[in-house]
Amino acid sequence: MVRLTTEYIEKKCSQAQLSKSLSKKIKKEELYGLTHLRMSNMFISSIGNFGLYKNLKVIYLQNNNISAIENLQFASNLTHLYLQHNIISKIENLDSLKNLQTLYLGYNNIVVVEGLECLKNLTTLDIKNQRLNLGELLCFDPRSVYTLSTCLKVLNISGNKMRSLKDIKDLHKLEVLDARNNFIDDIDDLTETISALISLRDLYLQDNPVTQHYRYKENLIANNDTIRNLNGKTVTDICRCFMKRFKMEKHLHRTKKPSRTTLDEDITNSLNLPPAFKKSMSRAMFQYPGPKLSITISSAIDEMQPQIFPSWKTAPGTKTIRHGHITPRPFWSNVIKTKQPHVARSLIKNKAIKLPEI
Repeated sequence: MVRLTTEYIEKKCSQAQLSKSLSKKIKKEELYGLTHLRMSNMFISSIGNFGLYKNLKVIYLQNNNISAIENLQFASNLTHLYLQHNIISKIENLDSLKNLQTLYLGYNNIVVVEGLECLKNLTTLDIKNQRLNLGELLCFDPRSVYTLSTCLKVLNISGNKMRSLKDIKDLHKLEVLDARNNFIDDIDDLTETISALISLRDLYLQDNPVTQHYRYKENLIANNDTIRNLNGKTVTDICRCFMKRFKMEKHLHRTKKPSRTTLDEDITNSLNLPPAFKKSMSRAMFQYPGPKLSITISSAIDEMQPQIFPSWKTAPGTKTIRHGHITPRPFWSNVIKTKQPHVARSLIKNKAIKLPEI
């Protein structure tokens, strides 16, 4: 196990100097004035005390075995910190880094973006491709988001199994967002978030399920006024203007006008009649030329109560049963016919003629 300490830094710096010159040695006073510390690929497992290097502005600690962020309270002048490709599981102990501008934490074991409440000058945060367990996804602490909303400009959250970007919708200063290779699939949720990022210029969404949604690009462009680069392709002002106009026309097309109907249609619809009789009933009630009176359906229903007619099966003329089913009888079948004797009468003076006897 290798611990990053003052002695270890002096040893490595001396070895590096000897590889360049055998005669010249590095003085400790010169080491304490270092502004850039390069300790990547050194098998470092923990960060010890090296507080004598107070002038450090950039620290490279990527590709090690560091499990915790610690002992950086002295580095108040630090502007860049590189900790990618380690085994860090929690963001902590960064409160004293008031001047930190760039933080790289990709390829670690981080689940929650937290502990950034005091980094009011942080402009770049790279936290891509965390090694997450089954069922885990990267999320953001609202307190850190509140602080970052006033300063963060570049954010890389690709490869973190995220299903939504709602957690970062308050990052109003964000200009570049890389959210590739996630599980984002809700186009409405994505559109709402992107429309809230009022400073966004570059957006990358490749390898997300939402990219299979019909015209998802057009939807995003129409709902954001600042995007200039979407998935590596330039968004022109002409394209944006066309998308916005298309969005407005589509909205107007979807707007439904209140339905209106004529008086005869309103009355026939309120009656409990078979569909075949509605048109004939309408013609029977309104057989006059000229325009028909139009009223709303709601007013007709309020002023008229629907009348329910009895079923035709209950009519007195339906008495015939054939093959087990009631068969309607025509109305003329109910007329009683009586036979009367025929009397031969003379057409002259309406007198009866007596036939001669045989």
